[in-house]
Amino acid sequence: MVGIKNKPVTILGHEVQRRHYTWWAILYVLIFVGLPVTLLMALLDLAAWGLTVHVFGADCYGIGCLFL
Repeated sequence: MVGIKNKPVTILGHEVQRRHYTWWAILYVLIFVGLPVTLLMALLDLAAWGLTVHVFGADCYGIGCLFL
């Protein structure tokens, strides 16, 4: 099994580079995973606010109610 701290793997005498994350991979994860999850959570929060304030008639919503 190849680990991070193990000696380099060689194939026919040639050293194989270890896997590493590139800046493009990090950017893709942020765009295609982070952004949709953030937008989904913002929409769910907006729906919960609308339900709480407009349907249930609450004066405040969320953690801000603790300080009022």
